[in-house]
Amino acid sequence: MTKDMNVRSDSSPINSRISWIRRHPLASVWIAMLVVPALALTLFFTLRPYLSTFDCSGEGDLAYSMPSRNGEYTAELYGVPYGGAAGGVTIWVDVRKTGDADATSAKSIYRTEFHGNNHLEWENDHTLRIENWNEYTNETVTLNIDEEIYDGRGWACKSWRTAGQYVRCLTPESVKTLK
Repeated sequence: MTKDMNVRSDSSPINSRISWIRRHPLASVWIAMLVVPALALTLFFTLRPYLSTFDCSGEGDLAYSMPSRNGEYTAELYGVPYGGAAGGVTIWVDVRKTGDADATSAKSIYRTEFHGNNHLEWENDHTLRIENWNEYTNETVTLNIDEEIYDGRGWACKSWRTAGQYVRCLTPESVKTLK
């Protein structure tokens, strides 16, 4: 009863050519279950401002509408609630040619959180004053509807999708420096 025994040149009992993942399948699965979602969430929250769109047309409820002085444009204030009972409301202002009901022709120029008191007022045919304030926060701004937008989060100013669409993008920080 002699057995042919091959003596290995290396003395390790584990074949070094087998990958770590194949040697430890259970640990590999657990690591993948932790690392992949963490990486996905990190990428999502990191890239979200750069991939956001500023256009909100067609969403939410129309709260207020006001035609310009010459009647060429109509400014519309919309709101969308978020977060359930503990959430809030995001508001935005769209400007469209009066009489044009096509939602794709609307141009979003203002987006931020609702603060309690809001009002639209045309200063001239292409300048719109948007008031949005309470006793703690004031995000009132005057915009040239052809060249400027305001984003309370500042994402539109960082976004790759909206780059080059507007001459000037305003944020709460930039408005404070202008005042």
